[in-house]
Amino acid sequence: MNKISLHAALCCALAGGAFVPMNSMAAVKMTVEQRLELLEQRLNQAESDVKNAQASAETAQQQTRLAERRAMEAEQKLAQQQAQTAESQGATTPTAGKGKAEDFEFSGYARSGMLVNGRGRGGRGGPGVSPASSIGGDAHVGRLGNEKDNYVELSFIKKLQFEDGSHARFKAMLADGANNPDPWVQDNDSHHMNIRQAYVEMGDLPSFGGVAKDATLWAGKRFDRDNFDIHFTDSDIVFLGGTGGGINDIKWTPGLSSDFSIYARNFGDLGSDRYNDNDVQNVMLTANTFWNGWQWMITGMSAQGNDDLKDNTSTTGSYAYRSDNTAKQGIYSMLAYHDKSRFYGLTEGSSETAIQIGRGLGAEARQPGSDGDLTANANTLRFASYGIMPINETWDLAPSVIAQHSEDRYRQGDRYDWATFNLRASQAITENFALLYEASWQYMNLNPNGRTYNNDGDVAAYRAVKGDFYKLTFAPTFKVGDVFDIKARPEIRFFASYMNWSKELDNYAMNDDFGSAGFTSGGNWNFGVQAEIWF
Repeated sequence: MNKISLHAALCCALAGGAFVPMNSMAAVKMTVEQRLELLEQRLNQAESDVKNAQASAETAQQQTRLAERRAMEAEQKLAQQQAQTAESQGATTPTAGKGKAEDFEFSGYARSGMLVNGRGRGGRGGPGVSPASSIGGDAHVGRLGNEKDNYVELSFIKKLQFEDGSHARFKAMLADGANNPDPWVQDNDSHHMNIRQAYVEMGDLPSFGGVAKDATLWAGKRFDRDNFDIHFTDSDIVFLGGTGGGINDIKWTPGLSSDFSIYARNFGDLGSDRYNDNDVQNVMLTANTFWNGWQWMITGMSAQGNDDLKDNTSTTGSYAYRSDNTAKQGIYSMLAYHDKSRFYGLTEGSSETAIQIGRGLGAEARQPGSDGDLTANANTLRFASYGIMPINETWDLAPSVIAQHSEDRYRQGDRYDWATFNLRASQAITENFALLYEASWQYMNLNPNGRTYNNDGDVAAYRAVKGDFYKLTFAPTFKVGDVFDIKARPEIRFFASYMNWSKELDNYAMNDDFGSAGFTSGGNWNFGVQAEIWF
């Protein structure tokens, strides 16, 4: 405003007049419009800030939940690591006045439940239900809503800590399995309680030094410490075991270590009474080397008495082709990668992958050394992998795959190809309730080339078949502990499963489930409830 306008306005004000120059009114009007526009901008900005604050609050809440979950997982992993360290080192609290301190631990695993079909009768199934499982017993499909057995393992561990710093550890495992649903079974399906493990470890020995300074000696009957599996299909990636001895944790460098073992065993699954002739043993020498998550395993085996087996003592239930071609030696190797913190290097989670190859007795890739029916020319190539990936604070996914090719396995010219894909998903609903889903699909192309088996006293032949199998399961599940952890137990599940397969697979054999009365292709339902726990 110039001096003239200011003077005129002042005069009018002093005179009590209402006269205001036009150019002053324009200035005042412009200022109000600017203020209104500025106010509108500030209101818009305030609304935007509120929306951003709400979004930030939701994000913060999600991040807080995820952080809490990660913290819980970290605490669980730390507790597991501490327990494993204590288990391997025999750590105990010293007891005054004694030459040694003692500690005791009890652990176990169990599953038990009911399985009925759509007609209300006992359901058929199991992870090894498909014809491909007749080949080494490892062609498993998804186990959720697909188990009818009652199985329990009870482990008792005694730890001793000595004044010189050394420690010892004794472990005994009792195990039993049965299918009978009655509360008391005298015969228990011809099974008996088995002592599956009984061994002693010694470590932190003062006389050990150099690369063996932190080594642990062991001897007895045990599962090898380096075994690992795919829980969701109840399939071992590798299961080495028997009676023998070895040394673990030879540390060549801070990141490079090795385990060495020697096992002797009979043919057939561990804990089985199918073959108890101690004159036939498979002796296996194994070396496992570890470096930054990588594992290289190599096993050589020898069973010089294997050619003395007669047809009626076949270890796999078949009449294998017995001749000078029966395997007496074998070689097996596995290259594996274990990532305990990443899902295939992509995101948080975990994953394990292995590729395996074997010849002769080593052509049984799941349980090396367990199949005495293999030929000297038997060859197997196997791939196995699984991962666990948390999607968010609600969903977990666990995909897995196992594929195997075998040829000249039981007869010259035979060939067995199969692949299993499985996906387990968990959706947390509340702190104690989750919905579990599982989809499983298996393809198989089996050519036994004249392999035969005993069918109630009669000799019958396996037939060449090709086809696929699938299973879908829905399981509302109650949990305690971390409902967001797909592997957390205990669980009590109610489930419904639907399975179907190619009609051709009904003709593979007369002594398997496929094609039996009430269990043919075209669709089958199973319902039930199951409890599972490990601790």
